[in-house]
Amino acid sequence: MNEGGEKECTSNQTAVYIQSTPHAWVPARIIQSSLSTNSTTLQVRVANYEEEADIQSDGRDALGGRALRDSEVVDVNLSDYEDGVLPLQNVDESGVLVEVEDMVDLPFLHEAAILYNLKARHMKGHPYTRTGDIVIAVNPYQWMDTLYSDDTRTIYADTLVWNVTSKEHKADDYKKHVKPHVYETSSLAYRGLAVDGINQSILVSGESGAGKTETVKILMSHLASVQASHTDATPATDVKESKSSFRTSPIVARVLDSNPLLEAFGNAKTIRNDNSSRFGKFIQLQFDTEDPIHASYAGKLIPSAVLAGSKCEVYLLEKSRVICHEEEERTYHIFYQLLAAPEEEKEEFWDGLVGTDNESFSYVGWTDTEVIEGKDDATRWNLTRQALGLVGVKGDRLKLLIRTICVVMQLGNLVFEPDPSNEEATVITSTEELDMLASLMGIDAMDIQLALTERTVTARNETFKVPLNDTKARDSCDAFAKEIYARIFHWLVRTINEATSAEKNYKEPLFPKQKKKLEGVFGTIGLLDIFGFESFDVNRFEQLCINYANEKLQQKFTLDIFRSVQSEYEFEGIELGEVNFADNSDVLDLIEGRMGLINVLNEECIRPKGNDIAFVTKIYTMNKDNEATCLIQDKFYRDYEFGLKHYAGPVTYDSTGFVTKNMDNLPSDLSDCAKKSTNELLSKEVGYADSEDPSSSSQIEKKKTPAKKRPPPRRPARGAMQRAGSEKKQSDHSSAPSGRQGLQRKASSSIVAETVWTKFRGQLTELMSNIGQTRTRYIRCIKPNTVKKPLVMQHWSAVEQLRCAGVVAAVTISRSAFPNRLEHEITLDRFAGLWHKALPEVVSSNHTSSTSLDDMEEDEPNKIRDDVQRLLTGALKQLEVVKGDKVTRGFVCGKTRTYFRAGALELLEAERLKSLGLHTVNMQRVIRGFVARVKFLKLRKAAIISQSRGRRVVARKKFKRARKACILIQCWLRCIHAGEELVTLRRNRSAAMIQTHWRMAVAITMLKKSVKSAAIIQAMVRGSIQRPIFRKQLKEAREEAKLENQLKALQRKLEEAEARRIEAEQRAKEAAENPPPAVNTNHQANVSETVASAQPAQQTETSSLTTASTASGAAASTAAKMAAAPVEEKKNEVVVPGQLTAQQQTLMDESGKMLEYLRKEVFKLRSQNSQLRKDFDLLKENNQRLMDANASAGASFAALNQHAKQLNKALTVSKAEVATSKQQVHKLNLAQVELKEELKMKTGTYIAEVHSRLQYQKTMGRIVDTIQERCRDSRLIEDVLAMSDECEMEFAAGGGDMHEMGPAGMAEPGGVGGSPSRAESAKDKSISARFTSYLWG
Repeated sequence: MNEGGEKECTSNQTAVYIQSTPHAWVPARIIQSSLSTNSTTLQVRVANYEEEADIQSDGRDALGGRALRDSEVVDVNLSDYEDGVLPLQNVDESGVLVEVEDMVDLPFLHEAAILYNLKARHMKGHPYTRTGDIVIAVNPYQWMDTLYSDDTRTIYADTLVWNVTSKEHKADDYKKHVKPHVYETSSLAYRGLAVDGINQSILVSGESGAGKTETVKILMSHLASVQASHTDATPATDVKESKSSFRTSPIVARVLDSNPLLEAFGNAKTIRNDNSSRFGKFIQLQFDTEDPIHASYAGKLIPSAVLAGSKCEVYLLEKSRVICHEEEERTYHIFYQLLAAPEEEKEEFWDGLVGTDNESFSYVGWTDTEVIEGKDDATRWNLTRQALGLVGVKGDRLKLLIRTICVVMQLGNLVFEPDPSNEEATVITSTEELDMLASLMGIDAMDIQLALTERTVTARNETFKVPLNDTKARDSCDAFAKEIYARIFHWLVRTINEATSAEKNYKEPLFPKQKKKLEGVFGTIGLLDIFGFESFDVNRFEQLCINYANEKLQQKFTLDIFRSVQSEYEFEGIELGEVNFADNSDVLDLIEGRMGLINVLNEECIRPKGNDIAFVTKIYTMNKDNEATCLIQDKFYRDYEFGLKHYAGPVTYDSTGFVTKNMDNLPSDLSDCAKKSTNELLSKEVGYADSEDPSSSSQIEKKKTPAKKRPPPRRPARGAMQRAGSEKKQSDHSSAPSGRQGLQRKASSSIVAETVWTKFRGQLTELMSNIGQTRTRYIRCIKPNTVKKPLVMQHWSAVEQLRCAGVVAAVTISRSAFPNRLEHEITLDRFAGLWHKALPEVVSSNHTSSTSLDDMEEDEPNKIRDDVQRLLTGALKQLEVVKGDKVTRGFVCGKTRTYFRAGALELLEAERLKSLGLHTVNMQRVIRGFVARVKFLKLRKAAIISQSRGRRVVARKKFKRARKACILIQCWLRCIHAGEELVTLRRNRSAAMIQTHWRMAVAITMLKKSVKSAAIIQAMVRGSIQRPIFRKQLKEAREEAKLENQLKALQRKLEEAEARRIEAEQRAKEAAENPPPAVNTNHQANVSETVASAQPAQQTETSSLTTASTASGAAASTAAKMAAAPVEEKKNEVVVPGQLTAQQQTLMDESGKMLEYLRKEVFKLRSQNSQLRKDFDLLKENNQRLMDANASAGASFAALNQHAKQLNKALTVSKAEVATSKQQVHKLNLAQVELKEELKMKTGTYIAEVHSRLQYQKTMGRIVDTIQERCRDSRLIEDVLAMSDECEMEFAAGGGDMHEMGPAGMAEPGGVGGSPSRAESAKDKSISARFTSYLWG
């Protein structure tokens, strides 16, 4: 296809959806303009997307750049689609997706449209969408504060409950004023209970991780707060209601906190969800409802309904999770919470918990998840313990409960091994763990071992023990642990019901006048949180039970949808025979029929050699002749596999373990073992579970109460019957169906009633019976993705959940006969271009009308409907089918909407595109003409601009010549003036230079004198400063020289002493060769004298610098003595050859030390002196710098101070000038006001004078005319005429004077414009006298 042809095809593109293997549904555009009659393929253009999150049902991509740049053409086989038609996109004229809050308003409602509408809202942060009465909740994976705030709760309660007072309207009509929300469902349920008196049920379903549990908590919180948000109470009842609300607040707290408590014992982490409910629950909120008559007497428009309590029923607890779970999963939260508790609390319950963690118990094991929904296990333990306290489980009861849970954990630590003495027997080798378990249960360890490793068998009135191998013993231990936990869970549910049920806790009703009449009767709103449809790779007994429950709920859901469609068609006036829907009764018959799966499995359970394979074989054999069976037979199935066709799709089941799981009986050995336990909770709930226990107080007391009836005007009789039946069911039904009452219903001749599936069927039947007597509302929860990220939706996962939730089935039912629907106004607006298809008489009748305007306004809806009927009758003429006298058209017009049969709307869309193509050609013709005209206008404008520019060039040349001449003249004149100015400037400059040189000479002279004086002063000051320093340095130099001389003398003496010592040694050698005759006895005295003389020298080594000279003197004397000592020794002692005496050696050493010390002290003093000189020079430089800086700063400060003073003076002057200006402006304003007032006065006077002059002229004219007519005296007439002329002249002169004088027209007496002269006055008097005499003569 060429480029032009491609563009031509894309102009008629239709937005559709096509199936995609990786993405379920993707948007596309039909690029083929028409189809042949026998063709089953169609070409579409599909845009390529890198990620699934980028796929959008946005036609702008296909019409714009994406489809042409990055797309591909695909051939679609229409036989793969329903009715051979591609589903259309819901886009507007520009190709943008039409996003709606209620998907009933979608023109094209199908699976793909639902998917992309939910995705568009989810990407924008809108988790809730409405489909009629069904609310679809997409898990946003984030908490939105504004979506669940108190203000939002109040808005929904006020809009849907308290402000709906008109009988002509229903609460459903007011849904248009609020956005889709679960608060909408709870508000409508509350209103249905309070106003209509009909019990309500809200069914919340979805797969694990879809947000069912969180949705139920949100609903419970809102239902509890609807009455509290009501502020329209009368003053007489306001105080009473507030007190009653305060009294029931503990019950409300227990009701709201019971749900998190069930989460702790019944929720666990799975691969899909961190807080997944592993059981189903039906919570019935009980309300104390007010009678409408009493409410009207109290002045209330809406009766009140106050939360009084609640009941809870649980279904199918996943017991297998107690003993095993996947590596990425966890067991129930309570185990981790208990092990994360503080050590002192652990020791309080059981000392065996001290120092343990998750890995200490094999049933619990290691986990990498310690935080669930923002809270760790230790924090949740505190919350769980508080919630247990609220329902009365505290003290000894709490200790018994925790010790029972510890029994379950401890059972997992037992180790079973074959008995060496008997291969078929088993022993428990973990004796320490067994002893701890025995002490925990209060039973002998041998009794526990026998109960777990042996089985009691009774045959023909004989009882004997059969040993179990290690595998069966392990299974027995696991079964015991599962049963204990299940019984404890159901005991906890009963305890919660005892603490929250209205029958036991609501002692003071809100409306005491109704107490005797309606005691014990409460309205209920049920909240069903049950597992959604499940289909895994391997589906076992649990999945079959879950899917069976979903089949029952789907049947109820289908019937409710059918009723809603039925009511819609009745309202629109459409025949009911055209509605068809698929029923799942065949699946339910296959499961619960006479030869169904339940009965066959029960039969296998009671048969001695019943097994799973026999069960599968029997169900195939019994249903092989049933053609309508939903049992799937596949040759690839194994012996233990079978398949069922459920409403959500086919599922293959693995029957391994069906028989065992269905029986689920606790052996008598384990029951007897539990009976021996000192733990009262364990012994009663497990040991005596199969027999009546009159001491039990956990059952709610049964009460038969009369049905609560409402007055006929406000409540229908049918609702009253429903309410009475519901209350009877509630009072007769056990609060915990898996408790003892359920197990006491044992048939006398068969054990079939005790199987798990039989019990579950009974519970499910009772649940459906209760729900069937209520007004049911639905919330379908959708898990958008498996990665748990916000604003991400995976197509296949969402589509499968929509199918499993029954949303697609609901759409199929609602659109079975008429797949598409549009409102009348939209139909007329969208297909208005098809009027040429209508018949001529239809067109003429459409455009002619003789009705009045009022009649048209009253009959406007009918007129629109008639217009649609006329338009579509001609446009869809080819789809009419005539059978006899009956004509079936392709559409049906209701009161407000038009319903189209399959293919009708697609045909209209194709015709509309063709019509738009014709209009497009006309539009292109007009646009091309417009473009040509625009080009012509641009060319003409360009020619005009060119001419104007040419004229401008010529005119500019003339202007430049004239300007050049002017510039020459101006230049000549400026030269003359500049020469004169130059002479003046030169004279001034010469005078300034003379003055400058004179001032400079005077200043230089003064500077030289100042410099000379300063030098003298500085010399004197420096001399006075340096002389003491010089004297001090001179003194130090003399002392230093003296010390140097002394040292040199000492050195010289030492050298002499050394020489004498050497000489003495030489003599000693000679004396050794010639020994002396005698020994001198005075040697010791000389040595003592020498040592004594050396002590002062040693003391001087530690003296200060001031005693250095004294030390040097002592050293000199010592050296002298040393020199004299040998001389005396020559006389008094005998010198030993080759060595010095001890005294001499000591003196020599001391002298060396003294010299070394003196050298160091001298060097140190020199260094200190040099450092002091450097410091002094540095201080001197710093002092000079500081003095210079101080002088500079002083000068700067003075300059700044002077500048500030000048600024202050200028500011003062400016302020004075501003004040003067303000005064002048004020005076001018006053003068202006006075002048305006004076001008107004003078203007008024001037206008009055003008009016009087005009009146005078008119009067004078009439007088002159009268005289001329009646007077015979011609002289008098002339005089009068002359007098009139004079008056005119005088007026003209006076008018000029008035213009000269201003508006006032007044002058001073005697001035210009004043009174006439006396002569003129006399003349006037004579004329007037003559005139008077004439008139009266």
